[in-house]
Amino acid sequence: MCVKCKAAKPSVTIRRILYCKQCFVRASVVKFRAAIAKSRKRVDWPRTKVLVAFSGGAASSALLKLTADLQRMERKGTDAEPPFTAAVVGHIDESCLFPGDQENVIRAIAAETDLDYNSLALEDAFAPEEGRAALLELVQASMAPGTVRDQIYARLVQPALASGSHADQLKALFAGLESATDREDMLDIIKTALLLRLARESGCDVVLLGDSATRVAVKAMALTARGRGISLPLETSAESQWFHDLLLLRPMRDFTAKEVVYFNRWTRQRSAHVPTFTTGGPRRASIGRLAEAFIVELDQDFSSTVPTVCRTLQKLEPRPEALAAAACILCGFPAEEDANVWRRRLTVSGAQDVQQAPASIESNTRDLTARLCYSCQNLLHNAAPGTILPRICTQYNDPKAALDHRDELRAKVEEFFISDNDEL
Repeated sequence: MCVKCKAAKPSVTIRRILYCKQCFVRASVVKFRAAIAKSRKRVDWPRTKVLVAFSGGAASSALLKLTADLQRMERKGTDAEPPFTAAVVGHIDESCLFPGDQENVIRAIAAETDLDYNSLALEDAFAPEEGRAALLELVQASMAPGTVRDQIYARLVQPALASGSHADQLKALFAGLESATDREDMLDIIKTALLLRLARESGCDVVLLGDSATRVAVKAMALTARGRGISLPLETSAESQWFHDLLLLRPMRDFTAKEVVYFNRWTRQRSAHVPTFTTGGPRRASIGRLAEAFIVELDQDFSSTVPTVCRTLQKLEPRPEALAAAACILCGFPAEEDANVWRRRLTVSGAQDVQQAPASIESNTRDLTARLCYSCQNLLHNAAPGTILPRICTQYNDPKAALDHRDELRAKVEEFFISDNDEL
């Protein structure tokens, strides 16, 4: 019998608990509303306008339905007002990289709600913004003999000098990355930056993300393997305030992938097929694909795998040095100090990584290594020279302006420095 109503025959088993169809749907709605209420209590944020991040996948479709139903449900007594003043659907169009009919399906699903729909395309990451005209182009730079080639140099270029349209620049960016792992990582970075931009343009203070418990567990494994441990609590927590003007919530964090599938099926909520770089590929196609196979297959035999990983992640808190660190100019998350030094100690280099020192470096060329987190250094380390980076690299911090300012300050106080040869 169903554990809730004690009358109907069970239709699904979730973590060894039996539910009938009606009780399962009702329990899912209650769990979602409880997650929103807990987040409001922990973070103490006022009623505000929210952006519902909608990719078209199963979890984000469930998030869209639950949020839309929550906004228009009838209320009585003290619960007379919805938790949000308004909700907006935010979508990132990926058709430039993955052509197909999925974008039409996604727009049709969003149109079934009474929420406003706003979207940006992936190629908009290269579109000009007010106050940010220049782009960053990776350049080839040789290192002195005996050192590892782990410095990443780029120069500022004007959009007029960058060849091709925004779509061509986007395709060239991913073509210049070495592996599927790098391409998936770059795609996640661009989509996150565009979602934040979309939220600000829509006047939203909160972003609802559709990361399910299964997705969070897979993401934790993949982020750890890619060297993003310092930002792990910020990228997997139920609430994240790293981006100070925006609050990121993950209200689907208590739903496993199985629960999402049954909820969508029994509420007739449609979803779209969202392709990735490793769709249809082997499990070793990328770190993310391998992490997904590991978690999903382990969870099939041990149903407590995903809940255990998520409960462990709840205990993680950002380190003080992470909260005080500058933002990585690529991903926007903490860039740990001396990450390049740590990386140099761990990297095994071959003869091809040791080259002659350059005769000269252009005046507008800057070393970006210190302004990149460890994971983004790995991402760009083998990127093809001439690759144009998305405009988000000048969004978090203008590298040229910041480095020029640092050089200017050093010139002013250099006469007061004490060298090793000076007598005290």
